[in-house]
Amino acid sequence: MPISVLISTLPSDQIRSFVSIDIEDEAILSRVESIMGSLSSLGGDLKPVEPENIHLTFKFLGYVTPGKLTEVKSALSQVRFEPFVLEIKGAGAFPNLKRMNVIWIGVGEGWTNAEQIFEQPEKLLHEAGFTRETRPFSPHISIARVRSGRKRDEIAAFLGHISDESLGSFSVDRIRLKQSVLSPSGPTYSTLFEVSARK
Repeated sequence: MPISVLISTLPSDQIRSFVSIDIEDEAILSRVESIMGSLSSLGGDLKPVEPENIHLTFKFLGYVTPGKLTEVKSALSQVRFEPFVLEIKGAGAFPNLKRMNVIWIGVGEGWTNAEQIFEQPEKLLHEAGFTRETRPFSPHISIARVRSGRKRDEIAAFLGHISDESLGSFSVDRIRLKQSVLSPSGPTYSTLFEVSARK
């Protein structure tokens, strides 16, 4: 179903939302942009994620009413964590390199800290009526959608070469509840609520 049709059939008060860490470190974003440039030069059929939209998702909530969103904010306000360093490292594709739908960059140092944060909203939001995630926690940032199999082998080889490469580290001191507004040109994200780390 085209995005424009999907948008027109949804209730106007539904808010598409998710919980995430935004990636705002300029050096890391520059490295991501360099990787995307290399991938594009291979001739793959890719749709890059806009730099301002790059994030690590903890929980995708889907379409939520404003009343439910108030419950979400109340639940997230109970999340507790200390600032920690998160390393952006490695690369791959979902579901795998032979059948790529999404190209991602992974996480090195700080994985355990991110996992501990993930478990808190997962539990709190389940108590608020949201379904638990059934897949194992796999922290990553999506950097491109793969639209066809063009140059798949070349892309897979390139990702293999950078599978253990570090793009840098940054300090995580907040998580955010984000709104996602879909349009034919791509999603636009905005912050609805944030939880700061506490020392």
